[in-house]
Amino acid sequence: MRPQWYQIALASIAVLAACTVSAYCFWFAVRHRNALFHLPGVGAALVVVGLVGERNVVVATGRPASVWDLSIKVPLIPLYLDVVTLIGLIIGLLGLSLILFLERVVAPEQRWTPPPLRGLDEDDSV
Repeated sequence: MRPQWYQIALASIAVLAACTVSAYCFWFAVRHRNALFHLPGVGAALVVVGLVGERNVVVATGRPASVWDLSIKVPLIPLYLDVVTLIGLIIGLLGLSLILFLERVVAPEQRWTPPPLRGLDEDDSV
């Protein structure tokens, strides 16, 4: 059975959202020196890998599907998730809960501050 147009649109939106979350988490972890944000970033990246790599094993290989190849249907949403996507969701939720419970408070002198703006006189070549 081929996927319907709304399933493709929903999966595409989910991949775009997961890419955005992953990029923001990695940026925030580096910029604010909070390593806990790497966990949801890795989880969102695994969600992207799982959604993009989802396949029909029987058609692709010609052998029957095993337990590890099965997709799981999400209730109320016409979307099937494979094992990598579920692991990514679990890691992302675990990282989010660790951030909420164990968030490190960075001292004001260690926080990132943008460099001071230069005057326009320095940019003139005259």
